[in-house]
Amino acid sequence: MSSPDEWQRQEHIRLATEAARKGRWARRGRRAWGLLRSRPGQLISVGVVGALIGGLLTAWQTTGLRWSDENETVCWGTLPKKDAEALFRSELSVRAEEIRPDYGNDSSPDAQGACRLVALRDGSPVAHIDFRLHQLDGRYDPQATGWLADFLSPLAVPFGKGFVGMTSENRTWVALPSGCSDGGLSDGPAVVDASWGRLPMSSRDKPRWRDAVARATVRLANGAMRALHCDGTLPLPGKLPATPREKDTEPRRLCGVDGLALAPLSKDERYQLEGTLLAHSPGTARVCGVGLGAAATRARLRLVTIEDPRLAQVLADLGAAFGRREFDKRGGSSAGPGLALYQTSCQTGLVVFLVQDEGTRMDDLPRRLLPRYAAAEAERLGCGPVKVELPR
Repeated sequence: MSSPDEWQRQEHIRLATEAARKGRWARRGRRAWGLLRSRPGQLISVGVVGALIGGLLTAWQTTGLRWSDENETVCWGTLPKKDAEALFRSELSVRAEEIRPDYGNDSSPDAQGACRLVALRDGSPVAHIDFRLHQLDGRYDPQATGWLADFLSPLAVPFGKGFVGMTSENRTWVALPSGCSDGGLSDGPAVVDASWGRLPMSSRDKPRWRDAVARATVRLANGAMRALHCDGTLPLPGKLPATPREKDTEPRRLCGVDGLALAPLSKDERYQLEGTLLAHSPGTARVCGVGLGAAATRARLRLVTIEDPRLAQVLADLGAAFGRREFDKRGGSSAGPGLALYQTSCQTGLVVFLVQDEGTRMDDLPRRLLPRYAAAEAERLGCGPVKVELPR
């Protein structure tokens, strides 16, 4: 029987093979295989952050956290022993696998890096948390759409004033300040995000654990800024707000917007849209999920306002792929199957309003809801009156 380390190595090789076969990632997959074959004395193990890396395979440096020094740190020199171990149950041992933050090559110069914390019981992995530094890109990154759906969650809460980011019981992310890592291929921000499989803590510990992951994510963001030679640091967040609670859907005041109505939907169609969660991180995004079902993170209908200009640019770039676009004096609109988007300029810069159907199968719903939603949200933000006309 293979040891856990050998099993993990075999799994990494399998994933490397898949990555090398995937279209635009083929070049990077071949480069990863070159790293695997070279410098055997320096590369202790090779791994990936699964789907988070989106097929981009790079070499991992693995550090077993057998603490001989209370001041020893992992994950880009940011997490001390107590902070890394506090993210898992006390009876588990912890190992770190990391890629130091750096800029990419000439063909992909955007910032990138990763750190995986693996919890083990008797030498076998039972849980993990993946931290990743990457650049959001709405033009060339096929994973951007999925990232926005996963990390702009109606369960999220804000970090606080001065942050662009959100944290929830499922995902956490924070953007590096404007000017840090700019100049690559993407107009979007560089972000450090955290993702995990099953919760390493019991459900009663979720709020405390969520806050601990949020602080760890900010620590890694500061470590990325140091590695990328950016000025300044982000303050560690204090106690974060409570997770938004589900409320009954108001069919004539959808997502708290006066005059936004679900009519003329049938009773059965309205039943699909029962239950609403609303999250707002000022300066980042307002996210409303409607029709929650069993998985509150994947609502059947999403109404999203992107308030951060760099994040809005990612959505605007994605909007170019939705099909025909319509422009007016104030902005531009895009529409596709199950999605409608409007972008305009406010005092703070670019803003995007989005309505997305993720399960009702009513393709006309986003088109009917977006004009009123965008007009109301533009008024809330002080953007001036907007009138949305979607392309036919």
